[in-house]
Amino acid sequence: MKYIFLLFSFLSCLQLYAQISADKIDIVRDKWGVAHIYAETDAEVAYGLAWAHAEDDFKTIQSTLLAGKLMAGRQFGKDGAGIDFFTQFIGAPEVVKEKKNELSPEFLALLDGYIQGINSYAENHNKEVLHRKLFPVSDDDLLTAFVLSLSAMSGADKIVGDIVSNKSFNNPYVGIGSNGIAISKSKTTTEESFLAVNSHQPFEGPASWYEVHLNSEEGWNILGSLFPASPTIFHGVNENLGWAHTVNHPDKMDVYQLRMHPDKKEHYYFDGEVLELEKRRAKLKVKILGIPIPISKTYYETVYGPTLKNDNGYFSLSFSANQDLKAIQQWYEMTKTKNLQEFKSVVSQLYLPDFNIVYADKEHHIYYVSNAKLPIRDPYYNWKNVLPGDTSVTQWRNYHSFNELPQYTDPKAGYLFNMNNSPFNATAYDENLDSLDFPSEMGFSLKDNNRSIRFQNLMSKERKLSYEDFKKIKFDIQYPNEFQFKENVNIFFELNPEDYPEIEDYLTIIKNWDRKAEKESVGAGLMKVLISNAEGKDIDSTTAIEIVKKSQSQLIAEFGTIEVPLSELQIHKRGDTKMTIDGLPDVIAPMYTQKIGSGLKEKTYVGESYILLARFGEGLPKLESIMPYGTSSKPESPHYTDQMEMFVNKELKPMTLDKKEIYKNAAKIYHPQVE
Repeated sequence: MKYIFLLFSFLSCLQLYAQISADKIDIVRDKWGVAHIYAETDAEVAYGLAWAHAEDDFKTIQSTLLAGKLMAGRQFGKDGAGIDFFTQFIGAPEVVKEKKNELSPEFLALLDGYIQGINSYAENHNKEVLHRKLFPVSDDDLLTAFVLSLSAMSGADKIVGDIVSNKSFNNPYVGIGSNGIAISKSKTTTEESFLAVNSHQPFEGPASWYEVHLNSEEGWNILGSLFPASPTIFHGVNENLGWAHTVNHPDKMDVYQLRMHPDKKEHYYFDGEVLELEKRRAKLKVKILGIPIPISKTYYETVYGPTLKNDNGYFSLSFSANQDLKAIQQWYEMTKTKNLQEFKSVVSQLYLPDFNIVYADKEHHIYYVSNAKLPIRDPYYNWKNVLPGDTSVTQWRNYHSFNELPQYTDPKAGYLFNMNNSPFNATAYDENLDSLDFPSEMGFSLKDNNRSIRFQNLMSKERKLSYEDFKKIKFDIQYPNEFQFKENVNIFFELNPEDYPEIEDYLTIIKNWDRKAEKESVGAGLMKVLISNAEGKDIDSTTAIEIVKKSQSQLIAEFGTIEVPLSELQIHKRGDTKMTIDGLPDVIAPMYTQKIGSGLKEKTYVGESYILLARFGEGLPKLESIMPYGTSSKPESPHYTDQMEMFVNKELKPMTLDKKEIYKNAAKIYHPQVE
């Protein structure tokens, strides 16, 4: 009997990893070019996902795969070499080798399906391949890239940069902020529950969202978004529930300074013993003048983790994002949950190292957890500082349980939210958790921001919300009465214009401004220039006057007047298409800009990004979404810019999980193969 079971298991594995037939997969494109992938198995859907996403943005997918294959330096030169070093420094390849066998057969089959799909696309579109040695890629390459991206999202790159006194690499995974909002039916006029998935990631690049709908006969039916080279959705809505992610800021990592032996080179003290550093060499190839030049960089390993040397000594780094591989599997399992109990069960595995989760479902439960995998720390030490690296007392051993994290289920107020603010301001003030009930060593933020203060002001009113009310709040662009920026910009509004004749008009305009970031608002335009010039400064009244004078001088030099509306200072642009747009930093519907020339005018690059709104009532959830540009990153595609006008006008496109409706209204149906 035992041998029959083993034979059955072997045959099952063969079936899981069988060559996938593209003829069994449908890619259904809607009028906006969004791909709806249909197949019998999840693995086949993953194959179709890889193919469809490659059709839309193969170049960006390859940038992620190059990093996973330690080839970023060969393609992108010095900046890419920094990525390759970081990948090796955090031990990503070793984590894959050691932990891959812990992944479930179901997820490995999904991963294999994705790998088959992306390799097939590359084989059939070789002119689009960036580097001749990139393909075929393996599941190890993809998993390595995932450990890299999760570590970068956790901020490990910044710590490495601080240790070596320069940036380890230009981290593409750092976003500016995000919003997650859940409203239960007790707070709505329609007997529905609402959810806003509203991440603020870059509009393009390795951390840009790709919208897709995945549907299999194995129970997969979810619309949402993912990053390039992901085999599963990261946040979205299935038939029963949905969730949004925002970045949170607990104390996710620690830095240790080693106490070195005075006579034995590269030896350090630990619990009274003398241990030798494990020397490692990162092997890199850097493209210089088109030629890949091999170089190496030394780093070390200690009982605490990866280690670097600088002029002040040796420093080790501990964080959870490079400890295992199951975070990506957990995301996949989250997409297939059917109710709050199942969802909590999956999330409680704590493989995701961080990220807030804001949830709603068709049973009208709402839920929020400030999720993080945090070590249990000795309260004797100040864990915000560099720690002594000579004792096991500061070494990570055990983690806080899921139940010890800040979380809320079905508050009486009927709403939950997070906007990158403190988890201790997540619902009505009288129902918020008390930060004193949680160990300070967890390091959860106690701060609010403009978005969270403004949202609370809007939600604290004793009224129920219609869906239109909900959308108005989601797209709100007004600052609260007191600004919550890191810099003290409130001081500009405290100055008496009559006391400063040289800048009286400037101060009068912003003082009379309604604090709305509308594109035709002169006050918003003047505020944008002030924010830019104030960034990173300690502002007192003297500094404030100088900033206003500088801002005024810049506007007059370029426009001949200070009465310049926001529309003259920022645009939403892709290719030859450009539009004026509302929004300033840290309003609920924010926009962040970067220079496009020598003048003051800038283009948006981070802000609302992917927006998905859901209403849970009878039947399938009602869905609306929008992207900043369009589904495709290829300029020749009709879907390169076709959502831009709706995006700037705060309009949404209807979406659905209904298979019949999707096929009925399809713009194109095909299999993932060369036509």
